[in-house]
Amino acid sequence: MSDLTVYTLGSPNGIKIPVALEEMGVMYDLHTIDITKGEQFSAAFSKINPRHKIPVLADKSKDSEHPQIIGESCAILLYLAEKFNKLISNDPLHRAQTTEWLFYQASTEGTVFGAYGHFSTYAKDKVKDPYPKERYLNESIKVLDYIESELTGKRYLVADEYSIADIAMFPWIIWIRNFYHIDSVIDMNKYPNILNWVDRCCQRPKTKIGLETYNYLDIKNN
Repeated sequence: MSDLTVYTLGSPNGIKIPVALEEMGVMYDLHTIDITKGEQFSAAFSKINPRHKIPVLADKSKDSEHPQIIGESCAILLYLAEKFNKLISNDPLHRAQTTEWLFYQASTEGTVFGAYGHFSTYAKDKVKDPYPKERYLNESIKVLDYIESELTGKRYLVADEYSIADIAMFPWIIWIRNFYHIDSVIDMNKYPNILNWVDRCCQRPKTKIGLETYNYLDIKNN
C-alpha cells in the first residue's frame, strides 16, 4: 500500500493526477469515484472532500492516521511537483511560467471549455437560446488561438521541457474533441501546433500509462 491515494475518474481534470504520478515514477493507490453515479456525494467521500469534487489526493507519508488532503487538480499537480522535485523547473522564471499555466488552466481553459460543453452537450435540449453556446464557442476559439500561438516553435509549454503545465492543459484539448465534438463546428486543422503537442504528450510512454488508467483516449460521446 502506498502513502498516496488518488480519488479520481477519467475526466479532463481527474486524469491529470495518474498521468503526473506515472511520469514521476511514484507509487500510488487508485480509488475510483464515479461521479456519473453520484459517488462524490457519498458519506465516505464527503468526509474526504466536502466540496464533492475530484480529483483528491490523500498523502499519508507524515501521518498514516491523519493524511494530508489536497483537492483541485492544479493544486495537486503543484504539490506533487514540489514534493518530488519533478516535472517543474528549478529556474525561478520557468517555475513562475509553469504556475502561470496552471492558473490559466483553472481559470480559463477548463472554465471556458467546460461551459461550451455544458451548453453544446448537456443542456443542448434545455436551452433554446443560441447565445450561451455561441458565446462559449467563441471563447473556446480564443483559448485555442492563444495556446496555438504560445506553442509556436516549441515542443512543450515551458522551456521546451515536459512539465505539469502540459499535463494540466492537454487533457482538455482531447476532451473537447472526443466528448464535446468541437471539431464538428471548427476546423481543428487550423491548430497544427496544438495537435502535434497533444500527440507528443500522449506518445510519452509513462503518460500513455497514466491515460490508460481510465482508457482516457477512448472515452467518446457519440
